[in-house]
Amino acid sequence: MDPLLPCDKHDFLSRIETVKELEQTDFEAYSVVKDREDGQHYLRYSFTHINLSEGGRRDEFEHFLPLESDDVLAILFSEQDYHFPDNWKTPYLRSGTDERLMPFDPSENHGLEKDAEAELALLEKLQQFKQQWNSTEDKESLTRDLFRDLDAIIKKTDE
Repeated sequence: MDPLLPCDKHDFLSRIETVKELEQTDFEAYSVVKDREDGQHYLRYSFTHINLSEGGRRDEFEHFLPLESDDVLAILFSEQDYHFPDNWKTPYLRSGTDERLMPFDPSENHGLEKDAEAELALLEKLQQFKQQWNSTEDKESLTRDLFRDLDAIIKKTDE
């Protein structure tokens, strides 16, 4: 059974048993759990979000990171950190506001630093263009230079 198939949250929770509680606070908890049906271990991260914009409604969320045998042992013997989100770099199941667990791939968000740098560089070029616009005689050349610089920034980001 694929540990990352979408599934009903209540069905999934009914199949798991806690192997070891790792950490618990008022708003979050970590534990290692095991699916009784297929033997798959997961790192379970549960947290409570207090939605102040909706009168303080509490929303409960669950994340389940599939673990390899070596990872289970390393976590159980405190040799491997497990905190979310820093140590959750591979796909996992997560709940939302409905009753499903859906796969999520955090690697899709890795590497955004390069895009953020490009955005800042584009913004800086646009601000320079705006400042120079009123004082330049050759607005056509200024515009041509702007588009050349923007193209260079975008090409650098695509590399």
